[in-house]
Amino acid sequence: MQSVKTNTRKTSRGQAVYVEGSAARNFYVLPNDNYEEASPKRSPEHSPVKAPEKKENHQRRTVVRRETTTLPVSGISVLILTVATMLTLFICVQYLQLQSEITVRLENINALETQLNSLANHNNEMDKKLNSFVDLNYIYQVATEELGMRYANQDQITMYTNSGAEYVRQYENIPD
Repeated sequence: MQSVKTNTRKTSRGQAVYVEGSAARNFYVLPNDNYEEASPKRSPEHSPVKAPEKKENHQRRTVVRRETTTLPVSGISVLILTVATMLTLFICVQYLQLQSEITVRLENINALETQLNSLANHNNEMDKKLNSFVDLNYIYQVATEELGMRYANQDQITMYTNSGAEYVRQYENIPD
């Protein structure tokens, strides 16, 4: 009889049993040990191979739980944590208030800019209206005829050199 070796290998579903050896596989597998009664006169070479029985794995897996050790919390650390939390909360509230103030001020600035642009446009329109009413020919006629004004003669114009000052003072004497 040739030796037949059964092996097991691990698969994703558990363990699988396979037979290894040079003997041909027998398709007649009998569940009981009474081979002589079930099969008529066969030679021992061609004896059926028993199906390997599954071994029940009675090993229990032990779960190791780690004991967590907690450090005792002192009153000072709780106080420091409380103060830090309150300080953080206070800073967050102040930040939100500043953000809302900035938003209100930006809206106010936008409203004032809109009002300034409106007033500048209105001022430009009024300036154009006033300039349209000004007639330079009418002003010249009134100045020369009614008020007696006239252009200066050459003998009334006096030229002088400036002594380095950028402006002329009204109450100083004009040099000759």
